[in-house]
Amino acid sequence: MNDTASPVKSVPAKWVWWAWPLLLTFLVSISYGSYYLRNFTDSVLLYLPTPFAIILLYWYGPRMLPIIFINEIITLLLWGASGSWIRIVLLATHAPVMTYASWFFYKRTNKEGLNDLLSSTDSFIRFVLLGVFVPLLINSLFTYHYSFLNHDLYKVSLIFLADFLTIITIATPLLYFLAPRENRFSLTIAKPFATTTLKQRTPRAIQFWLIVIGFVAMIFFVNFDPYWYIYGVVSIIVAIQRGFATVILINCIIFVLNYILPVLDFADIFLASEGSTQSVSVHLGMLAMIISSSLIGRVISDLWNVEYQLTQQKKELENANSQLTKTNSELDRFVYSLSHDISAPLKSIKGLVNLSRIESSPEQSTLYLSKIDTSINKLESFIAEVIDYSRTNRKEIRTEKIHLETVAKELIEDFKYLENFKRIEFKYDFVVEHVVTDKFLLKVILSNLISNAIKYQKVNPEHMPFISLSSSKEGGLTKIIIEDNGEGIAPQFQERIFEMFYRGSNNSTGSGLGLYILKEAIEKLNGKIEMNSELGQGSSFIISISSSAQV
Repeated sequence: MNDTASPVKSVPAKWVWWAWPLLLTFLVSISYGSYYLRNFTDSVLLYLPTPFAIILLYWYGPRMLPIIFINEIITLLLWGASGSWIRIVLLATHAPVMTYASWFFYKRTNKEGLNDLLSSTDSFIRFVLLGVFVPLLINSLFTYHYSFLNHDLYKVSLIFLADFLTIITIATPLLYFLAPRENRFSLTIAKPFATTTLKQRTPRAIQFWLIVIGFVAMIFFVNFDPYWYIYGVVSIIVAIQRGFATVILINCIIFVLNYILPVLDFADIFLASEGSTQSVSVHLGMLAMIISSSLIGRVISDLWNVEYQLTQQKKELENANSQLTKTNSELDRFVYSLSHDISAPLKSIKGLVNLSRIESSPEQSTLYLSKIDTSINKLESFIAEVIDYSRTNRKEIRTEKIHLETVAKELIEDFKYLENFKRIEFKYDFVVEHVVTDKFLLKVILSNLISNAIKYQKVNPEHMPFISLSSSKEGGLTKIIIEDNGEGIAPQFQERIFEMFYRGSNNSTGSGLGLYILKEAIEKLNGKIEMNSELGQGSSFIISISSSAQV
């Protein structure tokens, strides 16, 4: 995400009273862990509460400052800080001041949401500079005056670099992968570790764990102080290969294996590393390697994101181009057929008018008027189909609850003027009585199928024509079936009857637009249509509407 994203809330929507003692207990436990490690190394270089305090402040906002302050007072007492209560309280202010500076300079001043932290190269650089480097400079002013440091700039530098390394390796993956929920006091996955398919993910997971196993093996045989750069080089290679998400996890594992594990009381027996290093050069080199690898990984991931977006845009352009080609082709056919189907009835009317002027007998005039009426009806029908086509293409979907039998009977009533209408028996069996869909598009679909079933009934006097309308539910679909025992469609016509201006019967008098418009309407509703037809026996059309369109 970029900095133009809309601001989001910095805290979860729901906060519970027991969150305060829970989070304070959590920080105190982390502080005690740091004190425990100090007992074995006589070092203050593994001070773990700082990154977790920054994380909590980013997630829950300034309401965490009292908890951070109280935890720091407890920590100073735990570590045996000397002096009066006033001095201890003043020294304890360094934690809330530093963490608030990190929150203010980085989190407070940008527009990234909690789910989007560190999701771009710019965001990561700002986090390193404004969220870590500047606050640690402020913190160095406090540590310089700690009594046990005796104004030793070398030790202050060690603490600065160690804190920098600790925050970068611990806070980065937690802020990137996790975020607080907005509906309750808990955490959620902000970004998945991998979005690849299972086929791609499996070899990458194997590669990841082989690297981890290699690092674990190294701590038994390789002393970290002289050979720290090996970890950095591998980290950079991982960044180039796998991107940001993987490399920040690798860096965190490197930190745990070489900064925390070696200082435990049981570890010095079998590990090659001697524990927390006291070398500024090692800290500085390792920090540079970790920041560099993380930055490279972030750039690589950004490039992948850009590549993915370009690929998606290319697909969209190809789809748009394909649709445009299809539209242009249909437009050419539409214009040609439009000129033919409109001009033919008009020429017929004009010829009949001229004939009626020449032949003035009443019988002939009545015949000509009847033919003129037929031509006008044909023209009106075609214009109505053109209007339906236009409205179907431009229609925005508006769903409503529709009673199927009522709509079907209303449409059938509109067709009672058609030839042989009175001979047809209409049957209804709507097991599913209602659907929720767009009424106009549904009427376009049913209207075309019902009118065709009426028009193409067999004219044999002994034939007993019927049209059956029914509905059923199958899985997650509602199916509407329209069946007749009319002329049917020849096999050679069946594959093309939904094409624009294609006539599927030798007796067809229509424009060939009806079934094309029907297909467009069904696609708009994300449905599908199936057809079964046998020449001389009749046809059945089955419209399937997805479960999202059902009551």
